[in-house]
Amino acid sequence: MTTTQQEPKTGRAVLPTASRWLTLLLVVFAVLVTSRSMSEGIYDIAFANLALDLSGLVSTVGLVYCVGYGVEVIASIAAGPLLDRGNPKTVLVVAYLVKIGVFVLIGIGSTFLSSHLWAIVVAAATVDMVHHIGEMALFVLMPRILDANTLVRVQGIGATIRSSAELLSPVVAGLVIALLPGSQALLVAAGLQVIALAVFATFITVVARQPGSAHPKSVHAQGSDAATSVKTASAAPEEEPAPAPLPSRRAVARTLATSPAWRRFLTFHALTVLALSTVILSLLSLMRETFDMSPARAGSFLAFSTIGAIIGGLVVAKAGPEGIYSSLRWATALAGAGTLTAALLGGTQWILAGALVLFGLGFTVYLRSAGLLVQLRAPAALLGTWHGLLDAVIRVVSAGAILATGFLFDRFGGRPVYLAFGTLLLLTAAFWSTFGTQDQQNLGSTPCTPPPPRKGLRR
Repeated sequence: MTTTQQEPKTGRAVLPTASRWLTLLLVVFAVLVTSRSMSEGIYDIAFANLALDLSGLVSTVGLVYCVGYGVEVIASIAAGPLLDRGNPKTVLVVAYLVKIGVFVLIGIGSTFLSSHLWAIVVAAATVDMVHHIGEMALFVLMPRILDANTLVRVQGIGATIRSSAELLSPVVAGLVIALLPGSQALLVAAGLQVIALAVFATFITVVARQPGSAHPKSVHAQGSDAATSVKTASAAPEEEPAPAPLPSRRAVARTLATSPAWRRFLTFHALTVLALSTVILSLLSLMRETFDMSPARAGSFLAFSTIGAIIGGLVVAKAGPEGIYSSLRWATALAGAGTLTAALLGGTQWILAGALVLFGLGFTVYLRSAGLLVQLRAPAALLGTWHGLLDAVIRVVSAGAILATGFLFDRFGGRPVYLAFGTLLLLTAAFWSTFGTQDQQNLGSTPCTPPPPRKGLRR
């Protein structure tokens, strides 16, 4: 058996080497997620403060977020095919550089940019757009360079680290803005983006040094047919025909609409995310308006949902690829139980705290599992387009639900709204229980999924 230089010839020593590599990979990815999350927390609050200071109107803060949300939907649709046909690593690096440039340009004290509301809105929208494209690039890149088991571990730990960072980022952002008022706080966000860019380069280097392989995996074990075909064709052009052109965005959209398995997935996923996103974004309103909590106390209770999210990331990492499908069912049910408990018994604060932990746990496990399902089952060569279209649909549906929920809160109160969404989550859990083995297999059998490469062609 041929071994690499780094790999000892004795089989006993290979496992510790692989274990140390995985530990290093997880540590580097944790630092990457932390630096990105801290930067995001700072620039979100900095842009909101700048808009509020310039206009004196709270509505302008909503305008900044609304425009940012809109450009993210556009980016989801437009950037997918570019990621499939281009290099996600390059796109991600460019996204970092654009954000750094915007932060530095405003933060160095440009009176023109920092004193005009329209400039702040445009800058915030630009940052939101390139940040979202960068997130999509990382989503597409990860299954190309990591196998399925490692991908699940990394994504699970990443969810835990991100949730932990969300506990700290408001505090850090507040301190930064207190010390560096106005646009200068964006310079700290720029510095954290520089750190994230350097850590990303380290992450790619660590992946390339995976034990037992001279190069990183180009694709994951499942859903890799398209990328494998392309790689094989390029390795032996004289024996295999060149790969066919990638299907268009319209063809992918048609496949998602006509494939029974993907149509069921999208329907169940849209209903679940609609309920989850609406509940998480209206928790503060529930606690203040229904349970008469002070703003400070209500804000502190949000930490309980974050604690659940921290645990949820570890659960995903432990479950592995085989646990994804069952997680869609039980995590949704758990989030629904937490929502109903908060609505019915949330007046007792220790019960409310437990309900928020349950909801945060189910929320994180579900979203990570659904994302991993797309990464592992969508055609690898079309993952950008596939994910972009799914994401655009989910964002539009969720935005409409969140807008409607505000009116429902004012008209009927928090308890009836939460009872409705808790019931919807239990209903979607029942829907996911019908998503059986045949559906799971059919996710990988679509007109856009090429057949596996014929064996015996390579010498």
